[in-house]
Amino acid sequence: MTSSWETYARMIEPMKKKRLKPHTAKNAVEKTAIQVNAEKEPLKRPMINASKPLAEDVHRSLERKREKSLRQGNVEIEAKLDLHGLTQTEAFEALADFMHGKVKAGKRHLLIITGKGRRGAGVLRNNLENWLAQLPEAKLILALRPAASKHGGEGAFYVVLRKK
Repeated sequence: MTSSWETYARMIEPMKKKRLKPHTAKNAVEKTAIQVNAEKEPLKRPMINASKPLAEDVHRSLERKREKSLRQGNVEIEAKLDLHGLTQTEAFEALADFMHGKVKAGKRHLLIITGKGRRGAGVLRNNLENWLAQLPEAKLILALRPAASKHGGEGAFYVVLRKK
């Protein structure tokens, strides 16, 4: 009498081995040529990793009362953008569209949620200031501050725009 395992083992066929292509110089050259051609395509948007600081006055203190209300989160948020789960390119394009639309609509208090990232090293969070600096609306930014905990804390920022 055979066990159920032995019966099952007889029914199974071994996997066929796949033949891998040997690594050749020709394959390496083809891959490199593809990478080089991809890099030569013109960019439609500014470089997303460029380091261009915002105007220095965005870090200067606002009026005392306004600075306190930002710190405590007692600000009426007029528009919110959540960049969670987006790639850098998608996040930059969403930010550009968002800022353009909100400036045009006359909004002044914006909340941009980037998330904290892993171990506090979020790519979106760290690039936000550079991305804002590259936008045509950069000159209209009065202040950029970390959000209060009720609005996202370290993973979000207030953007205060100047009056037109």
